Amino acid sequence: MAIFKEGSLLQVPDELIIVNGKYYAVYNYVATSGNTMPLVVDVDLPESFAEGALDAAVAYTEQEFADQYGYAFFPMFNLSDLKVIDPESETTDIDWLLENVENDLQKKATIFGKEWYLDDEVQQLFAYGAITGEDISPYLENLTWFKDHNAAQRDWITLVYNNPQKAQEFINDNYIALRTQMNQLGISGSGVDDLTRQLAGDIAQGNIDSAEASQILSYLIDPYKLTMAGGIDALNEDYRGFTDKINPSKNGISSAKDLITKYLGVDAAQEFTKNGIVEQYAAMLRADAETGTTNNEDIIKEQLQTAHDKLFPQFEGSQHEMWSAPMYSKFLSLTGKTALSNTDKKNVDIISQKTGGDMTLFAGEIRNQYEDDPTYADQVLGAMTTAFGNQDVSGVFTGQSLVG
Repeated sequence: MAIFKEGSLLQVPDELIIVNGKYYAVYNYVATSGNTMPLVVDVDLPESFAEGALDAAVAYTEQEFADQYGYAFFPMFNLSDLKVIDPESETTDIDWLLENVENDLQKKATIFGKEWYLDDEVQQLFAYGAITGEDISPYLENLTWFKDHNAAQRDWITLVYNNPQKAQEFINDNYIALRTQMNQLGISGSGVDDLTRQLAGDIAQGNIDSAEASQILSYLIDPYKLTMAGGIDALNEDYRGFTDKINPSKNGISSAKDLITKYLGVDAAQEFTKNGIVEQYAAMLRADAETGTTNNEDIIKEQLQTAHDKLFPQFEGSQHEMWSAPMYSKFLSLTGKTALSNTDKKNVDIISQKTGGDMTLFAGEIRNQYEDDPTYADQVLGAMTTAFGNQDVSGVFTGQSLVG
């Protein structure tokens, strides 16, 4: 059945209704959320309808309308407000207005906050303002979203509507400050820019404060801190998608390795790097830096001292770097090497433990183990040459066998 008279080119409503004895046309508007909202139009041009169309209107009470549509009954504009934009198109201005309202809200949602701009009631109110040209600011406080949020969030809504340029500047300032902070902290990863924009917007909107923003950053760059805080549930759910887009911080790694090497030696530092203990200690040291204390560092030192005393009971109460330094120096002197490899250091540690730090026993063990080492052989030969002065060493051994 036809709704409008032929040639009127008015958009066909989804339903004609009667409420309190008056006729209304209902246009179902699909919001960006996917929900369908009713835009109620007061039929002030009954002559535009085809014969019999109004007789098919469905009667509702306001409560029945709310139950049926899920929204309160709220006439937004008059049918006479609708007109054809382009004579060559059957599209009316309601189509054009709603399409542009939706596009505008999508853009603003990206800048000013998705939760606010993509709310169904907000979209309905902005559609009303776009169609009627009426100032919608008096209606803001009636929005469910407005009522359910804190003062800072409500102030943000009002600012965005009344002075969007200032709101944009506020977000830009937040973005620059946050990006500078991230650069100073060395934060990297594929999600840095998106993270910065989201934090800047959320702070401006009053969704989070600067303290929570700092906490979010610290959790994202420090997996161990996040774990100690209770895991992923401790992170604001709006930011959990960034956990694999932000690189873990390297701060504290060097200090953690230095502590391990100091107490247990370079070999232990390498093993602790493989099993994740270095990362864990680095996180503890970062926590100390944040609080200005040494509580975690003291715990680390206590753990390493206990480990040292178990690994090197002959040197209980000392530290690896304290007793190993003279042993390493003696090793270099005996072998003629200019530097120790990690393998040499590990071997010296074992021999030092075996000989209990006795330099005579240590020297003998080194000679026994390194007698076939080319550098050690050169060292011995050089010492012999020095002992014989300028004599031709080869002449001393003429006719003699060096092996028996």
